[in-house]
Parts: sequence; structure tokens; C-alpha cells
Amino acid sequence: MTQIICPRCNERIIVDPNCSDYEHECNSKNTTLNNEDVVKTGDWSDYTGSGTEKNVMLQGSENKLFGSRAAIQGEDVEDLTKRGKRKSTHRTRQHIQYINIDGCKLD
Repeated sequence: MTQIICPRCNERIIVDPNCSDYEHECNSKNTTLNNEDVVKTGDWSDYTGSGTEKNVMLQGSENKLFGSRAAIQGEDVEDLTKRGKRKSTHRTRQHIQYINIDGCKLD
């Protein structure tokens, strides 16, 4: 058996010695490392399921106050994910780390 360390979540992984690559589902106790932010672009489908972005017209809007007097005067209010991306334009999903194994070296 070959032991490697995930470069993202620092979890130890044991794989078969004949394995040349591995897809690891990060599962540390830190939700910031376990998940990733993906840009919302209308209808989507991937390994986490599928869905639709309802508010396509405001998708590029950075400020919740967009179009109001407060926004014109410079006020900026945004809800952020744990990784600092805007919730209005990004969704969160489980991160899967691709690890290329070449003689126990990581790429």
C-alpha cells in the first residue's frame, strides 16, 4: 500500500501501489477546505446534482443595493461564502481533489 497526503486538506490517503492517479473527496473537519465555490451560470448539472439559477438578470450584480441611492453613494453590501466569493454569483459544492501519483510524488 502507498500512503500519500492530500495537498488541499492534509488528510492521509492509502492507495494501491499500482494506482497512477486518485480522486480524493476532501473530508477534513474544516468546511472551508472541504468545499469549493463555483460560478452560477443558469442551468447546471454535475456530480452534486442539478439546479437552476432563478435570478439570471442580477447574476453579475456585485452589490445587494444595486440601483438604489445607497449604491450610487458608494455603499456596498454583499453576502460572502466562507472562501470570500459572493453568494449572489457563486454556489458551493463538495471539492474533489485530483492527485496524480508518480512514484509517491504529487503533481
